[in-house]
Amino acid sequence: MITFSDRPDTMALTISQLRVFTAVAEHGSLRAASRALGMAQSGVTQQLQNLEMMLGATLFTRTNRGVALTALGQRLLQRAGAILGECERAEQDVAQLRGEYAGEVTFGMTTEPLIDALAPVLTEFRSRFDKVSVHLRTGTSRMMIAWIRDGTLDFAAALVSKDTDTTDLSVTPLYPSEPVVVCRRGHPKAGAKSLAELTDCTWIATRSPNLTGDTSSNRLLSFFESHGLPPPKVIATVEGVFEALHLVGETDCLSLESSVLTRRGPFAGALRTIAVRERPTQQNVCLLQRAAIPLTPAAQELATMIASYTRTVRSRER
Repeated sequence: MITFSDRPDTMALTISQLRVFTAVAEHGSLRAASRALGMAQSGVTQQLQNLEMMLGATLFTRTNRGVALTALGQRLLQRAGAILGECERAEQDVAQLRGEYAGEVTFGMTTEPLIDALAPVLTEFRSRFDKVSVHLRTGTSRMMIAWIRDGTLDFAAALVSKDTDTTDLSVTPLYPSEPVVVCRRGHPKAGAKSLAELTDCTWIATRSPNLTGDTSSNRLLSFFESHGLPPPKVIATVEGVFEALHLVGETDCLSLESSVLTRRGPFAGALRTIAVRERPTQQNVCLLQRAAIPLTPAAQELATMIASYTRTVRSRER
């Protein structure tokens, strides 16, 4: 790529430039991007040259396989994704306010609200808005919050504790979560009554990828520390609840998870709760979204349906 050193005084970044830049980054070559965009390759090249000249920076380097992002290009790609996402949401917002329900809703769920509400709510939503595509992402609460902040998600239903940083988010509490110690059925310590009886057991912890200080593992450590016990013997840290529960169901390892996992969902038949008298720090399942940006009508409808259904389910269990 050519680097232009003469940078204009006034920047005039365009959506077209960002779309071309993003397409090249995603496809790895100008030729593939031009096919995807339905543009002449010369037009793609010109857009990129104009963008690099305006920014005064090299965004791509040539390789044997095409092009690769520079460090500055990688940073711009993050911004471009958020900007283009908001443009698409703005278009969908206007169309949906006119009564044309189409487009896409991208939302996130941690395991507990997913088990409580996803299947019935999604079925009802699709019956009412069959032209709206639905994209679900799962993971830890920290992952959900990061995705909301960078514009990847419209909203999420996730766990929030008193230590969770939600300063720039709109938080709607749905119901309190009940974390419990879970084990496989037939576990030799299944009848334990205190956490002290489990100090010689091995544990599985969950953690967001590349985040060593994730609250999922800290919660387990804090649980032991707050009751004057030595740290638990964590033999593996995994990135998803499915992996954690699979290991718990197949071994004598324990894990600290939501009680709903022992009552509903794919692992309910293989797991049981160890009813120790100590209780971990309470967390709430909450609906999260960016505070300064409204949801599209379709996203708002889905969020409202999830909130209503989960509250109804939990009120019946009381």
